[in-house]
Amino acid sequence: MMHSRLFAIALLLLPLVAMADVYKWKDTNGTTRYSDIPPKNLPYETVGGGKIAAPAPTPAKAPAEEGASNKDPRLAKEIDAQRRRDDAERSKKQDQLKQAADKQKQENCAAARGNLANYQQGGRIYKMNADGEREYLDDNAIDKGLEEAQKQVDKYCK
Repeated sequence: MMHSRLFAIALLLLPLVAMADVYKWKDTNGTTRYSDIPPKNLPYETVGGGKIAAPAPTPAKAPAEEGASNKDPRLAKEIDAQRRRDDAERSKKQDQLKQAADKQKQENCAAARGNLANYQQGGRIYKMNADGEREYLDDNAIDKGLEEAQKQVDKYCK
C-alpha cells in the first residue's frame, strides 16, 4: 500500500519536472546546443512546456565594430578577451598541425633513406610474398626498386 502511494505521488509530480526550461543556442562554432543552464553572452531560446520563447537579446558588439565601449566597457573587454583566447587557440592548433606534418615528413624521409640504403648496399635483396616466403629480386627488379627509392628520397627529403 505504501509503495502505491509513493508511486501515485511520483506520477503527480512528474509534470512539474517536465516543465523545466531547456535552453537552445548556437555556440561559436555554429553547433546547436541544449542545456538546462542558459549560456553566457550568447543569444538563446527557451524551449520548455511545448513553447519556444523569443531569443534573448544579442550582446553588444566590440568597440571596433559598433563603438559599444561607451555603453558597457566590461562587455567590450570580455569580447576582446574571448577573441584573443580564440585566436591563441587557433594559432596553437595550427602549430600542432605543422609540427605533426613536419614529424611525418621526417619519418617518411628516414624510411625512404633506409630503403635506398638497402638497395645501394648490394647483395641479394628479397621481399616477402603473400605466403610469407622470401622472393629474391633479380637485377631488373633491384634497379627498378633503386630508382623508386631514389624518387621517394627526393620527394620526402627536400
